[in-house]
Amino acid sequence: MREEENRSKLLNELFKVSKMGMEASEIILPRIQDKNLRNQIKKQDENYIGLLGKAGDMLRLDGERPSGVSRHVQRLLRGSIAMKTSMHRNSPQHIAELMVNGSVKGIVSLTKALNHTPDCDEETKRLAEDYLRLEERNIDTLKKFL
Repeated sequence: MREEENRSKLLNELFKVSKMGMEASEIILPRIQDKNLRNQIKKQDENYIGLLGKAGDMLRLDGERPSGVSRHVQRLLRGSIAMKTSMHRNSPQHIAELMVNGSVKGIVSLTKALNHTPDCDEETKRLAEDYLRLEERNIDTLKKFL
């Protein structure tokens, strides 16, 4: 039972951080003028969608419904991005910084979940580790825009 609970916790956290990354990417994409940065954020968005789908599918196969992100948190995210990119603050440097900060939050959140679910199955751990590697690569790529 413990392994199933850990699997559920880790998959739900992965679903949540992927959903937040996808939401942030899709909110910020229309504000990006720089072609190279736009392509990077599009790639990140596609990766978040893929991980979101895998985590959701695994949860549904286990008979669970993904917990997702509340509407309140989504509204806060939208408002925060709108405020932080308003008034001509949509330079590539500023947008890259926002995305790096979001990636770091996702890494911290998922790493905590991994550390608190030691009895989780290997397949779920691998998927979570894939997310962490992906975010680390995203940060390395975004550093060029800072």
